[in-house]
Amino acid sequence: MNFDYFNYKSNDKVRKGSIIFSQPLMNDKNFKRSIILICEHNREGSFGYKLNDKVEFDSLDINLEDSVKNKLFYGGPVDNNFLNFIHNDKELSGDKIKIKNKIFLGGNYDEIKTKMDKVTVECKFFLGYSGWSPNQLESEIKDNSWIVINDFDLDLVFNIIDEKSWKKILSKDSFKNKIFSNYPPDSKLN
Repeated sequence: MNFDYFNYKSNDKVRKGSIIFSQPLMNDKNFKRSIILICEHNREGSFGYKLNDKVEFDSLDINLEDSVKNKLFYGGPVDNNFLNFIHNDKELSGDKIKIKNKIFLGGNYDEIKTKMDKVTVECKFFLGYSGWSPNQLESEIKDNSWIVINDFDLDLVFNIIDEKSWKKILSKDSFKNKIFSNYPPDSKLN
């Protein structure tokens, strides 16, 4: 049997606006079955937000509006006191950064709260973020920790997704990823 088949090499190169999926056998509790939007990737490092780790706001001791709580996710293990958001509103005022076509980071917080009830405005809020030092993410990808996907439906970014979404979305990407998506969360149970 050719065991190299299970040694996944990502065909896409990571860049600002990529989505990365954790490998099926990743045991890091912070990133197991994670789907992360990369918001910056350059010589100084990389950072992004986990799209599928919904916050159970009953467990939070912070004062946020219900509309924000309903769209609140853990962005990653770094600085969980930091609140940020992504959105699709190119007209939003304030300092915002274009991540990819129709995806922006930050801007006027009060304005996005009033606009997010509109049908055309999509957003997600994050506590904390996921960060990598220079060359760290490339090294992890080379070591097969992440699957990089650059061509994806924008609904993936703004829809409410959960731990089951990792399997569902990854299985649609390619035949090989469909096989990976069927790995059990605990490989010892296989």
